[in-house]
Amino acid sequence: MTENTNQYTGAGTEGDPLTFNVRTPAPDPVKEAIASLPDIARHHEAAFRSAADLSANLPADLREIVSEASNAITAPIGMAAQARVKAEEFRANVTLYPEGREFMASEAIKAGADKVSESFASADVRLKVAEASLYEAARPSISADAAMPARADLQMMTQRHIDNPTGLANTLKNLAQRGDAVGALVADSTYLGDFLDAQGVERELRDAILTTVRAEVVKTAAQSGDAKRAAAGKTSLALAELKRARAAAASYTRHTLSSKR
Repeated sequence: MTENTNQYTGAGTEGDPLTFNVRTPAPDPVKEAIASLPDIARHHEAAFRSAADLSANLPADLREIVSEASNAITAPIGMAAQARVKAEEFRANVTLYPEGREFMASEAIKAGADKVSESFASADVRLKVAEASLYEAARPSISADAAMPARADLQMMTQRHIDNPTGLANTLKNLAQRGDAVGALVADSTYLGDFLDAQGVERELRDAILTTVRAEVVKTAAQSGDAKRAAAGKTSLALAELKRARAAAASYTRHTLSSKR
């Protein structure tokens, strides 16, 4: 006798008929995770706007650059979704031969993937421009008169650490927290890169120091009493949320436009 896998209640009589409780399939966790990615991307975009300082403390042109970068990050989500809908419409079109349906659906996915790729490339450029522009606005400035003595001070402060990578990195990190002429000199990535090259610092260490110094400059600017530098620093730190939004959007578009779906 075959066991009935459907659960039911009742005795099967007229007064107590059988009521079957058919089990509904459990949701596919992978599909649910993919479907949640657009909301995750928009959550991070909203977090960026909440953490950034897009007030008049940022110059109007810089606010525009940052806003364009923010808007561009999630745009590919809609493009991918539209391409998938269009592909499924072709597959459901019974007026076409099966081969034609699949061909048109494939072409819709390819066209969507091209648009998404172009959109992400544009968004990445905007994000890099925003990051570079915000850094320039966040770092302290130095006058021409103060530059020469600052260079001498920097040479003196770092000379004994040239053969000590950890000591050199820590010294420059601490100097990056200063708002004086030496701090401004260290915050100038072009000058600091040339300075480290002239001291014979290895490329890998040089690049690591530049990254550390930039991060320290931005964090210090965000806490600055200078409203304009603080706005640039806070907005620069908030870009981390846009990068998380971009990662979620990229994951969604990749899965949505997958040929295996």
